[in-house]
Amino acid sequence: MDLIDILIVILIIIATVLCLYLIKLVKRLFISIDIMESKLKEFDAKITPLISDLQEMANSGNTIANYAKEQADFAISLVDGIKSKFGGFVTKKQTNVSPQSSAQNLVKNLKALFKGATTFISEIKK
Repeated sequence: MDLIDILIVILIIIATVLCLYLIKLVKRLFISIDIMESKLKEFDAKITPLISDLQEMANSGNTIANYAKEQADFAISLVDGIKSKFGGFVTKKQTNVSPQSSAQNLVKNLKALFKGATTFISEIKK
Protein backbone atom coordinates (compact mmCIF):
# COMPACT_ATOMS: atom_id res chain seq x y z
CA MET A 1 0.00 0.00 0.00
CA ASP A 2 1.35 3.31 -0.84
CA LEU A 3 0.75 6.71 0.71
CA ILE A 4 -2.22 7.59 -1.51
CA ASP A 5 -4.13 4.46 -0.45
CA ILE A 6 -3.54 5.26 3.21
CA LEU A 7 -4.72 8.86 2.73
CA ILE A 8 -7.83 7.65 0.88
CA VAL A 9 -8.65 5.26 3.74
CA ILE A 10 -8.17 8.06 6.29
CA LEU A 11 -10.35 10.36 4.14
CA ILE A 12 -13.10 7.72 3.94
CA ILE A 13 -12.98 7.22 7.72
CA ILE A 14 -13.20 11.00 8.29
CA ALA A 15 -16.09 11.27 5.78
CA THR A 16 -17.92 8.44 7.56
CA VAL A 17 -17.49 10.09 10.96
CA LEU A 18 -18.70 13.40 9.53
CA CYS A 19 -21.75 11.71 7.98
CA LEU A 20 -22.59 10.06 11.32
CA TYR A 21 -22.21 13.42 13.07
CA LEU A 22 -24.44 15.04 10.45
CA ILE A 23 -27.10 12.37 11.00
CA LYS A 24 -26.92 13.02 14.76
CA LEU A 25 -27.32 16.78 14.20
CA VAL A 26 -30.31 16.26 11.90
CA LYS A 27 -31.90 14.00 14.53
CA ARG A 28 -31.42 16.74 17.19
CA LEU A 29 -32.92 19.26 14.79
CA PHE A 30 -36.03 17.16 14.31
CA ILE A 31 -36.35 16.67 18.09
CA SER A 32 -36.11 20.44 18.57
CA ILE A 33 -38.74 21.01 15.88
CA ASP A 34 -41.06 18.52 17.61
CA ILE A 35 -40.58 20.29 20.95
CA MET A 36 -41.30 23.67 19.34
CA GLU A 37 -44.40 22.27 17.67
CA SER A 38 -45.75 20.92 20.97
CA LYS A 39 -45.05 24.27 22.70
CA LEU A 40 -46.87 26.11 19.89
CA LYS A 41 -49.86 23.77 20.26
CA GLU A 42 -49.96 24.47 24.01
CA PHE A 43 -49.74 28.21 23.36
CA ASP A 44 -52.52 27.99 20.76
CA ALA A 45 -54.70 26.04 23.19
CA LYS A 46 -54.21 28.76 25.82
CA ILE A 47 -54.59 31.79 23.54
CA THR A 48 -57.69 30.67 21.61
CA PRO A 49 -60.12 30.99 24.57
CA LEU A 50 -58.58 34.35 25.45
CA ILE A 51 -59.17 35.66 21.95
CA SER A 52 -62.76 34.44 21.92
CA ASP A 53 -63.40 36.08 25.31
CA LEU A 54 -61.93 39.34 24.05
CA GLN A 55 -64.14 39.14 20.99
CA GLU A 56 -67.22 38.61 23.16
CA MET A 57 -66.23 41.59 25.31
CA ALA A 58 -65.80 43.76 22.22
CA ASN A 59 -69.22 42.70 20.95
CA SER A 60 -70.78 43.50 24.34
CA GLY A 61 -69.07 46.89 24.35
CA ASN A 62 -70.40 47.60 20.87
CA THR A 63 -73.89 46.63 21.97
CA ILE A 64 -73.72 48.94 24.99
CA ALA A 65 -72.34 51.78 22.87
CA ASN A 66 -75.11 51.35 20.29
CA TYR A 67 -77.76 51.31 23.03
CA ALA A 68 -76.30 54.46 24.60
CA LYS A 69 -76.23 56.17 21.20
CA GLU A 70 -79.86 55.25 20.57
CA GLN A 71 -80.85 56.61 23.99
CA ALA A 72 -78.89 59.82 23.40
CA ASP A 73 -80.52 60.27 20.00
CA PHE A 74 -83.93 59.72 21.56
CA ALA A 75 -83.21 62.28 24.29
CA ILE A 76 -81.98 64.80 21.74
CA SER A 77 -85.07 64.34 19.59
CA LEU A 78 -87.27 64.67 22.68
CA VAL A 79 -85.55 67.89 23.73
CA ASP A 80 -85.78 69.25 20.19
CA GLY A 81 -89.49 68.44 20.15
CA ILE A 82 -90.05 70.21 23.43
CA LYS A 83 -88.05 73.22 22.24
CA SER A 84 -90.07 73.43 19.05
CA LYS A 85 -93.40 73.27 20.96
CA PHE A 86 -92.60 75.54 23.88
CA GLY A 87 -89.77 77.64 22.47
CA GLY A 88 -91.98 80.69 22.05
CA PHE A 89 -92.98 80.78 25.73
CA VAL A 90 -89.46 80.91 27.08
CA THR A 91 -87.82 84.29 26.85
CA LYS A 92 -84.10 84.43 26.58
CA LYS A 93 -82.26 86.53 29.12
CA GLN A 94 -79.35 88.76 28.26
CA THR A 95 -76.13 86.83 28.33
CA ASN A 96 -72.88 88.28 29.51
CA VAL A 97 -70.21 87.85 26.87
CA SER A 98 -67.12 88.67 28.89
CA PRO A 99 -64.17 86.26 28.92
CA GLN A 100 -64.72 85.64 32.62
CA SER A 101 -68.31 84.52 32.10
CA SER A 102 -67.24 82.34 29.18
CA ALA A 103 -64.67 80.65 31.41
CA GLN A 104 -67.28 80.16 34.15
CA ASN A 105 -69.66 78.61 31.64
CA LEU A 106 -66.91 76.29 30.43
CA VAL A 107 -66.15 75.15 33.98
CA LYS A 108 -69.85 74.56 34.67
CA ASN A 109 -70.22 72.55 31.48
CA LEU A 110 -67.14 70.44 32.25
CA LYS A 111 -68.43 69.74 35.77
CA ALA A 112 -71.80 68.69 34.36
CA LEU A 113 -70.10 66.46 31.78
CA PHE A 114 -67.96 64.85 34.50
CA LYS A 115 -71.02 64.21 36.70
CA GLY A 116 -72.88 62.70 33.77
CA ALA A 117 -69.96 60.41 32.90
CA THR A 118 -69.56 59.21 36.49
CA THR A 119 -73.30 58.54 36.73
CA PHE A 120 -73.23 56.63 33.45
CA ILE A 121 -70.26 54.51 34.60
CA SER A 122 -71.87 53.79 37.96
CA GLU A 123 -75.08 52.69 36.18
CA ILE A 124 -73.09 50.37 33.92
CA LYS A 125 -71.33 48.79 36.93
CA LYS A 126 -74.69 47.90 38.54
